[in-house]
Amino acid sequence: MAEEKQAKFEDLLVDEEEINEDLLVNTVSTYTKIGSESGELVPQKAYQALTAKEKIAVVLLAQKARYELEMVDEEWLSPTEIANLSGIKSGTVFPAVRGLEEDNYAQNDDGSYRIPTVNIEKTKQFLEGDDE
Repeated sequence: MAEEKQAKFEDLLVDEEEINEDLLVNTVSTYTKIGSESGELVPQKAYQALTAKEKIAVVLLAQKARYELEMVDEEWLSPTEIANLSGIKSGTVFPAVRGLEEDNYAQNDDGSYRIPTVNIEKTKQFLEGDDE
C-alpha cells in the first residue's frame, strides 16, 4: 500500500536568498549582456525601448548576476553607480530608484539599492508590462 505523504508546516518554507538562476539569466539577457572580461553591461536592442525606471531595474538585476558571477564585491548600487551603468542622468536615477523602492521592487540600505532575490519574478513581470 502506498504511503501518503503528510504535509508539514516546514513544507511551506523556502529560502528567500536562493537564486532561481534560469529566471535571473533569462530576464537580464533579454535586455543586456555582461562582458566576460570587463564585467561591463552590454545593452541589447530591447534595453533601448525601456523607460528609465525599467532600465534601472535591469541594471539592478544585472548587478545581482554580476555578484553571483563573482565579478563584483557588492550586490548593492548607489544612485551614482546606477547612473554610470545605465547611461541615465543622475537627476533621473534618484526619483526612479525611489519609485522602485516605493513599489516594492528594490530595497534601500543607506542610499544603496538592490532587487532582493524574492522580487526577481515580480521585477520580470514589471519589465514585461505584466505587473498589477
